[in-house]
Amino acid sequence: MSPPATPRGLVFGTAAETYERFRLGYPDEVVERTLRYVGTPVRTAVEVGAGTGKATRAFASRGIAVTAVEPDPDMYSVLERETLGMPVTPVRSTYEEYDGPPVDLLYAASAMHWTDAETRWTHAADLLEPGGAVAVFGTEMRLADDVRADFERARGRFLPDDRYPHEPLEGLAESGLFTDVAEEVLPRHVLVPQREFVGYLSTVSAYLMLPLAVLPQALAAVADALPQQVRVDVTVHLHLARRA
Repeated sequence: MSPPATPRGLVFGTAAETYERFRLGYPDEVVERTLRYVGTPVRTAVEVGAGTGKATRAFASRGIAVTAVEPDPDMYSVLERETLGMPVTPVRSTYEEYDGPPVDLLYAASAMHWTDAETRWTHAADLLEPGGAVAVFGTEMRLADDVRADFERARGRFLPDDRYPHEPLEGLAESGLFTDVAEEVLPRHVLVPQREFVGYLSTVSAYLMLPLAVLPQALAAVADALPQQVRVDVTVHLHLARRA
């Protein structure tokens, strides 16, 4: 089986509408804790890999002027639509190529690990005002223990190993460009219908990398292994740092 030519970080556009439909948004507490950490009024922000605007809307709803950077054309189209009328400027670009004016806050929601680790933090520092902050956060739906074994067996028929290195903070401490590094954990557990969880899986990069003929089979097998209601852990890990 030949791997798809599209890099793994750029496969989400094939499921842009599904992504908007099934991916959970972020709780208000993520924004509140970020703004509390910054300590001074946040007027402007850059979002790295904005996707369809889940986190974009959370920050823009506080009156923050957000420049939402998104490279995928299909995700960008949904982003434009979903943030219409808000203080949001969508920019179709990779993070590495974006070169706008410095802002008070740079943040990434489940996206920083797709950026180039070699330039990630030097570029972040260049995009921030002195004393500006960076916020990196994310979550994924993790199944409760009582159904995980059946799920893993069903998934393993199609994805024997779907792990992907998620190291969004790689190089942060070593860069010497940021201080006051902190982590906050926001526990969250929800009960979702089986179809909602399977819909979420259809937006996960490991599944999107499967051949089109195989993807429905994999999702059907997983659905058969799950109860009608699924308890999931969607705890958010929020990492914060300040430009030195």
